[in-house]
Amino acid sequence: MRPLSDKFKVGISLHNYFGLALDWDDSWVGRYSSVNVTLLAPQAQPTVAYKVSDWLSVGAGAAFTLGYVKDKMRVKSFPPGGDDGKLRISDTDFAVQYNFGVMLEPWEHTRIGIRYLTETDLDFEDAPNVSGITLPDPDPNVAFTSQADGLKTQVKMPQQVHAAIHHQWNDKLALLGSVGWEEFSEFGKVQVGLTNTGGISTTVDADFRDVWHFGIGTEYQYRPKWEMTAGFSLDTSMSSDRTRPIVIPLGSMYRYAIGVKHKKREDLTLGGGLTFIWEGNLPIKDTGDVSGKYQNVSIWIASVYARWH
Repeated sequence: MRPLSDKFKVGISLHNYFGLALDWDDSWVGRYSSVNVTLLAPQAQPTVAYKVSDWLSVGAGAAFTLGYVKDKMRVKSFPPGGDDGKLRISDTDFAVQYNFGVMLEPWEHTRIGIRYLTETDLDFEDAPNVSGITLPDPDPNVAFTSQADGLKTQVKMPQQVHAAIHHQWNDKLALLGSVGWEEFSEFGKVQVGLTNTGGISTTVDADFRDVWHFGIGTEYQYRPKWEMTAGFSLDTSMSSDRTRPIVIPLGSMYRYAIGVKHKKREDLTLGGGLTFIWEGNLPIKDTGDVSGKYQNVSIWIASVYARWH
């Protein structure tokens, strides 16, 4: 963040809006759904903020997004009895989301922020690459033979609203809280079509639910240039046990985090943290071919960052 005047500031952030990268063994039971899937949406977001009064500030930004998707799966042999084949699709797309925010300072030592992020679409298109098996010819219901027979998908990056509060309890201790809503019910509605059908497509609905976020945290200044942070948050599940896809093993997320900040100099802060996410047992949707559950799902995340201001 850089001040242009007493009232105007500009800044830029680099981050990943959302993402998932999973890799399974080629022989696992769900190999005909996926053996490797990646969906990433890194963003560069320039912003501008204006201080309207002593208690009110407003801001806006544009999130330039480069979406990337890759999916690999096994294909049953034809004729039956042979080795499995492979199918691969991948593509990138560019999209823009818009970010609007308000910060209130109703009392001394207390700040309240509210942020809204707009919805946008990522459009992917690729001709599936099938290898390792002999496909019947000329059966268009089975074989993708050219770019004209490409697969088109449209994924919605959901809109979201978040609010947070920061209260400086005393010279050393600050308390934080947050609540948010993300429209992942729209993320689960994927437009799918073939390029040789004249634009005709259909919606595949994964029956996802909107996600709610609740969080609390603390900051403790134990030395002039060192600060410890800790927090807990809950993100509700986007899918139920009945609708959870085998390739998206996500449930309610319980996050426990600790971190540290070091003020290297007046305009540079360095930080890092460790986060543990617990999801527990995650039953998956029964497809007829595959049923079961992921057991004791958990994720460890280590992070480092630098903030120049």
